[in-house]
Amino acid sequence: MKLLVPYFGELRPADARLIRLAEFLGISCTAISVESHVGGGFSAPNAEGPDDYCLVVNPEVIRQSLAGADPSPDFVSTLFSRFRRFFIHSVRSDGFHAALVAALTGGCFSDVRHAQAPGSFEMPPESRDVCGAFAGLSIPVSNLASECVFSGPGAVGSRKFITLGTDALFAAFKAGDTEVLLLGSGDVVNLDAEAGESWFTETFSSFIPYAMALRHIFGDECWRPVQSHACVVVDDPLLHPNYGFLNFERLLRLMEKHNFETTIAFIPHNYRRNSQRIVRLFKENAHRLSLCFHGNDHIGAEFATTDSTLLNTMLQIAQRRMTAFSQTTGLPCDHVMVFPQGKFSIDAMAALKSHNFDAAVNTGSRPYQQPLQLTLRELAEPAVLRYSGFPLFLRKYSQDTLDADIAFKLFFGIPILIVEHHNIFANPQTLLDAVDRINRAAPEIRWTGVGAAVNGSFLRRQGSSGPVQLRAFSRRIQVENRGSIPQQFHIEWACPGSKSSFDGVRRGDHYRADYIADENRISTSAVVDPGCMETFSIKNVQTNVSLAPMGLRYKTRAFIRRRLSEMRDNYVSKSPALLTTAESLRRCLQH
Repeated sequence: MKLLVPYFGELRPADARLIRLAEFLGISCTAISVESHVGGGFSAPNAEGPDDYCLVVNPEVIRQSLAGADPSPDFVSTLFSRFRRFFIHSVRSDGFHAALVAALTGGCFSDVRHAQAPGSFEMPPESRDVCGAFAGLSIPVSNLASECVFSGPGAVGSRKFITLGTDALFAAFKAGDTEVLLLGSGDVVNLDAEAGESWFTETFSSFIPYAMALRHIFGDECWRPVQSHACVVVDDPLLHPNYGFLNFERLLRLMEKHNFETTIAFIPHNYRRNSQRIVRLFKENAHRLSLCFHGNDHIGAEFATTDSTLLNTMLQIAQRRMTAFSQTTGLPCDHVMVFPQGKFSIDAMAALKSHNFDAAVNTGSRPYQQPLQLTLRELAEPAVLRYSGFPLFLRKYSQDTLDADIAFKLFFGIPILIVEHHNIFANPQTLLDAVDRINRAAPEIRWTGVGAAVNGSFLRRQGSSGPVQLRAFSRRIQVENRGSIPQQFHIEWACPGSKSSFDGVRRGDHYRADYIADENRISTSAVVDPGCMETFSIKNVQTNVSLAPMGLRYKTRAFIRRRLSEMRDNYVSKSPALLTTAESLRRCLQH
């Protein structure tokens, strides 16, 4: 099925933005001029069937096609004979608009008017099939200046998905095989606009209901999450029974009681300083506890540097340390980097790509000291790919992991990553509340380590024929065929600027010959047997680069910094006066 967008003269701006949003969701669109159909109905191109298109109804375009006349019963009957799906948007409080809405909904929604009193967008719990995890939520209204609502006597087959008071902002009417969706938002979001601090509430009505409507109409032909993932990431701890306020055995009991999983962002500097008791705890509870990289020595903003020689040196040391750690302890470490102090450079992202890390995870979305702003398009994808084409997955603190943020991430397939430090365990209720909110919003969510979470956060779509299409964001993806017959998959990575350093695509441990690579994307196709799960990954050439000497002064500073940090976390953090003194010493060591 395609989205058919009529226009008169030229596309209206709202319709053009609707097309861009639909294409972002993976929907095929066709624009058709209706100038030659003035005064009458119009048909889908190429005389295709009524189930092949969803007709976008912009009332002003219909008014022009009818030369200002009211929509007649014959006109409506003709449209219904040619289309089964209708999407009405860009409505105004106008006699013609109201008449068209009434005609297309059989009088079920007979009135279109401006929304009045400020309030909240309400999504009833029973709307989950359309609104997803937003069902049951209330979203504050930012501005009602351009919003319209629908009202009327109602009828069997009518539904209200989003309401303002008793009136509908987003509704549907269904009669037999024909369905009409109505949206009263005054505009369609510009996906390529920069996202400000209040982007969610400011763009909600022009963004989320449109995405809901399109996904409802087009079903599996849209990009959809395959599986929702979540993980708690705790930065810094050594693998000792106690680190600051964190006690690993108590953490394990909390995870079992509240159903979540934790990844320790582990500092490679500490690779030889482990308690055998805690190593055994990790081995016995691999379904609850895992590890990933947290910098190298964790000296200041070490991955905010733009010195590629230093970056490559630190990564080589970090990888060598964690290889030795795994050989000694038997514990794996996810090939995911969490940046110390949340600071990184674009050069660091390029270095991680060349060292074949799967992804980076960070609280902030912008490189250190660079005033860049993400677009709404980037925020609605599982990972940010702006920086050297290497995936950056974003995380939030427990206190910021609210219901609307959870719903947004679930809807768009973004893994829910929570960041905390040892001090949260002095009173873990804030963390446990966030975990419980996630589990209520998505009882089916999969709690995993951070590596599995980012590698499993890909999108899927499937038409009526052809292979299952997968859009990967991490550089490693696990593909599972849950069917009973062999299934062909087409896997695509969006990797801007990757061709020059690209080494190949692997299926398991073996390179594949059949792939396509250009400056914007890499893709491959493969058949996976029923009941099987296979790993596909993209690799970059690891070029030989000169390494920076890490002299005695650097090593001494790293040693002292780590020990002071541990003293702060284990002892000083419980005394405000001592904590202030320790912070002063730390700042002195940075200079």
